[in-house]
Amino acid sequence: MIKSIRYFLLISLLMSITIASAINGIGNYLLDEQVIQPYLDSQLIRVSSLIEMLHQSTENSPERSKIIINYLRKTQPSIQQKFIYQIWDDHGKQVLSSSPKSHISLKKAPLGFSNQVIEGDDWRTFAVYNEDSQVKIIVAELYNLRRELADDIARNNANILLITYPVFGLLVWFIISFALRSITRVTSEISSRASTFLEPVQLTEIPDEIKPLVGELNQLFVRLKLAFERNKRFSADAAHELRTPLAALKTNLQVALKSDTEKDRNRALKKVIESVDRSSHVVAQLLTLSRLGEEEALTDIKPFDLHKLATEIIAYIAPHALERNIDIELMPAPKNAMILGNDTIVGILIRNIADNAIRYTPPHGEVRISIIETSTQVIFRVTDTGSGIPADLRERVFERFYRILGTKASGSGLGLAIVSQIAALHHASVRLDTPTHGYGLQFDVAFPKYHA
Repeated sequence: MIKSIRYFLLISLLMSITIASAINGIGNYLLDEQVIQPYLDSQLIRVSSLIEMLHQSTENSPERSKIIINYLRKTQPSIQQKFIYQIWDDHGKQVLSSSPKSHISLKKAPLGFSNQVIEGDDWRTFAVYNEDSQVKIIVAELYNLRRELADDIARNNANILLITYPVFGLLVWFIISFALRSITRVTSEISSRASTFLEPVQLTEIPDEIKPLVGELNQLFVRLKLAFERNKRFSADAAHELRTPLAALKTNLQVALKSDTEKDRNRALKKVIESVDRSSHVVAQLLTLSRLGEEEALTDIKPFDLHKLATEIIAYIAPHALERNIDIELMPAPKNAMILGNDTIVGILIRNIADNAIRYTPPHGEVRISIIETSTQVIFRVTDTGSGIPADLRERVFERFYRILGTKASGSGLGLAIVSQIAALHHASVRLDTPTHGYGLQFDVAFPKYHA
């Protein structure tokens, strides 16, 4: 595991530079030899040409050898230091030698370039025959001198690399620090935040490589913010909504304690039970609302039959409708009522819509529930014969705790807010309308149809 990106990059880059420089140095050494050899061979040719020219120009001089040697010593000292040269005539007599006392003989060197081993040393020779003077001119250079030149070049390159290596290290450190500055800035910004500040981190001046990381971090901040707001809202909602039923519960209990007759006491106790039921309902709705959020992802998703689920829910709440003398009916199932989602949560949606219809339908009214299939949707429809909802208030009824003035039915004002959130989680659309018979309310939830 990489503990520090900075040190990992620094060591890796310096090692890469070292390996690349070593390969480059070895390659340059080999290439230098290939370049140096032809260059030094050309020097042998030039030296032999100069000696040949001097030999011809001093043809009539009795001290030809001394003149050539003195001239080369004065004008071309490098030739005297690096090369040995000899001139031999056709009779095998040495006419000229750069070092008359030298015991090295180049007489057997072939014409042109050749490699000779003379007395244990490697020599590079060049020989040319002059037809006019009938002499053989030979120039030779020790291979050791050539190798020393290549070694000097490689050594100088290595010295330059060693001198510049600390500079490479500083430059790499500076570049890495500059590149990681954005991460340091994001870290500093997050570390200096208050625990309640969950606004997204700004994505300006952030490298493309860490934008996905910051983007995911921002998404986490958004989810945390929504979760905190939902928890905060739950506490406020609970305090707000439970205050009234708890106050009514206390009042009714006081009335029961002070009642003189059993009839009055029973009436007060009945009011207590109603207050407890209302409190239980409010708590259940609040808990459901707190668990749901559009920012949450659905879990336990599977295809299921909406009509079958509706049958189970309606059978559960039908006794409540019968108690109020309301006729509740579930229409026959369509051919295909399959949708994709969480059946438990959709069950809450069905129960809330049907329960609202029962609550706001007067006695002896009707509630009709049907599942309608189209080519792309499965529509859950509830139609009642209640007072309906005015067109200008059909958007507001989905707000939390909003209730239409003058409504006598009990409720917390949270049921339709829960329905709206569940529909959004299932990518379903909600529509309120007036039934074809002209009164009451038609409640439609259109789910995307599931195709196996």
